[in-house]
Amino acid sequence: MEFFDPGQQTKACRSLLASVVQLAVMDACVQPPKRRKEDKGVLSRITVDALTALRFLFDESVSGLNEYATWLDFDPGHFRLKLQETMYNNSPLPVNGFESNQRRNFRYNYTTWRRFANQITEADFGEDDE
Repeated sequence: MEFFDPGQQTKACRSLLASVVQLAVMDACVQPPKRRKEDKGVLSRITVDALTALRFLFDESVSGLNEYATWLDFDPGHFRLKLQETMYNNSPLPVNGFESNQRRNFRYNYTTWRRFANQITEADFGEDDE
């Protein structure tokens, strides 16, 4: 009979939660879609992955980073501040592991998300049409 080790389960859960936060940060750095003149709407300016990632990371009205931060024992406000400081660094060299193009993509996606956040509906979080 195997014994259940709650410490191992807790460690595994924390690792999984940290991976979700890391994936959200990486998704917020994806390249925006190329726009055509006939494209309209939020999803012609930002991918669904970036949209959901930014919502998870910065929208405090929905369950997201704040909930994960509680379990991972870090301050989400400080995390957001440090993330923005990193992403708004214009150095051509990598900063905290992020290449300049990733930081540029993040800035564009973040600005787009902030601009359209009040116009985004749950339908915008469906699957990509690709």
